[in-house]
Amino acid sequence: MSSEIISVKNLPNNPEKNGTYYIEQASPNTYTHGFFKYPCKFIPEIPRWSIKKYGNEKDINIFDPFAGSGTTLLEGILLGNNTYGTEIDLVAKKIIKAKTNLFSMKDIQDVKYIYTEIINKVEKEETVIYIPKINNLDHWFNKNNLEVLGKLKTSIDEINNETIKLFFEICFISIIKKVSNADDSSPKPYVSRKIIKTPPDALNEFKKTFLRYLLMEQEMVEENITNICTIIEGDALYFKTKIKFDLAVTSPPYINAFDYPRTMRLENLWLETIDEDMIRKSKKDYVGTEQINVKEESNKLDILNNSSILKEIYYQIAEIDLKRALIVKKFFEDMEKNLISVNKSLKENGYYVIVIGDSTIRKINVPSWKIIKEIALKNGYSYETNFSYVIRNPYIRFPRNNKGGKISSDCVLVIKKES
Repeated sequence: MSSEIISVKNLPNNPEKNGTYYIEQASPNTYTHGFFKYPCKFIPEIPRWSIKKYGNEKDINIFDPFAGSGTTLLEGILLGNNTYGTEIDLVAKKIIKAKTNLFSMKDIQDVKYIYTEIINKVEKEETVIYIPKINNLDHWFNKNNLEVLGKLKTSIDEINNETIKLFFEICFISIIKKVSNADDSSPKPYVSRKIIKTPPDALNEFKKTFLRYLLMEQEMVEENITNICTIIEGDALYFKTKIKFDLAVTSPPYINAFDYPRTMRLENLWLETIDEDMIRKSKKDYVGTEQINVKEESNKLDILNNSSILKEIYYQIAEIDLKRALIVKKFFEDMEKNLISVNKSLKENGYYVIVIGDSTIRKINVPSWKIIKEIALKNGYSYETNFSYVIRNPYIRFPRNNKGGKISSDCVLVIKKES
């Protein structure tokens, strides 16, 4: 990696190999990119650069296997392409659909009318208050905000138009953490005993969020977008589709750095997409999971033969902490499955752009992009280029007792399907 950081307003068409860029982005939240503060969301500039660099023309098929909140998918349709993605989190799927739904001016007018109805219902005493099935509910919300949220949920559930209902659901879940007792600085829901939070009024927050999101939606309408976004069944490791993709762009999870099921817990429970028991069980299904069977994983080390870097790091970590080493091993094992699946669905000479940061596990640096590069070369890809960019205001801000750490930059690795 180059030691000099290059400051740019937009990424150049041909970034310096191994270069590091500071992107002077005006705003990462244009259009509906600003819907919901999703953890570890990567900036629109990367898929935008990827599509312009490797897409060549409009109306290509773009894929994101770790779709998250839909940054790649939204950017793709804004640039005139059809986009496809897989995603495991149910709330994230809703966010993707809400971001990429195509509103008309009539829809905008209907949304304004329904908003007035919702506010009127919330302010009436007789409106039914929905009570979510959240353990220790009073621990998370004060009485006033719990009542407002319950009335908002009831009112939103009564909306018949599914597209408009989804818009209001995203407005709703966007305020849940802010109006809860949970600490604002931690991505995971956590009520601090040292710093007592005074949550803002839930109804005022809903009103402000609605007005902000409505402006974003109006901005989308003015673009006259006709391309579509489709969520494919399956996940990043196993999916089936007859569609052949011209380009794949993704940002996979970090190694054991983020507990997505727990982070999105309150939102999922309020929307009833999942219950407490399912949240606990779902953790093992996420790439980068810490929930592993040590004995079982110890007997599956074939992936070490596909990366000399991974092999060396695995044994270094294993001397200190075998479970951590196996978590690292399983992460790259899963990434190999992803590389194979994406390769099958890419057109010949199609490109795969992967955005990922290095990790520090037990004080040992894990250069994720270099390991993925080695694995990719064993699975039908050739190496194209790589560069890094500085992460501005990273969402991961806390150390993990030497088990993980703050990510200050991400690497962009570009590989190509061999013909």
